[in-house]
Amino acid sequence: MPNEAATETPKRTYPTTFSRTAKLFAVACVPVIVVLVYYAPLLTSFGWHLIHGNAVRYHALHIEVPWGWTADLTALNDDVPGNPQGVTLQKPPKTLALEARGPELIYINVLMADAQSTPQQQAAEWQTLFRESHPETEFNLRALDNAPGGASCVEASPRTNNRGAAVACISLTETWLASFAGSRTNLPLFLKVLSGLKHGQ
Repeated sequence: MPNEAATETPKRTYPTTFSRTAKLFAVACVPVIVVLVYYAPLLTSFGWHLIHGNAVRYHALHIEVPWGWTADLTALNDDVPGNPQGVTLQKPPKTLALEARGPELIYINVLMADAQSTPQQQAAEWQTLFRESHPETEFNLRALDNAPGGASCVEASPRTNNRGAAVACISLTETWLASFAGSRTNLPLFLKVLSGLKHGQ
């Protein structure tokens, strides 16, 4: 009978523990991953600008996208020339700790000719809708002076919180309309975006 011990296949042995280098690498990666996830909203904005640059084109409008903001381009796939959907810029929170506040938004659209109403009637309707959605019982309403593009703008700020602001603007000369919802500190940035709106560039 052959010697079974001599013919038995030797068993492979596998390391049961990580090397010290692997352990140190894993420990070093944990805080890096935590930081990246925590600042994911801000990094998303950074990545958007690396891919798309600092501006988007919508119909004949050239729209500057500030750093820290992104433009939602998915809606452009459903855009119809006769019924433009507009472009939404959003500023995500810097960290997940601020996620509950939600993004700040800038909406920009082109003003189309309407056979049923004059441009002045369109402007009045746009502002009426804004005022109805921001009743004076809850918001302080005021007109903004010196708005870009000869626009007519109305601002609404909550009576219980003066840190937020909502603004609706319409420019009959430059044929665009825009709105803003977010922190009052970013209101000048919104007006700067409007002042940079250019046709055919």
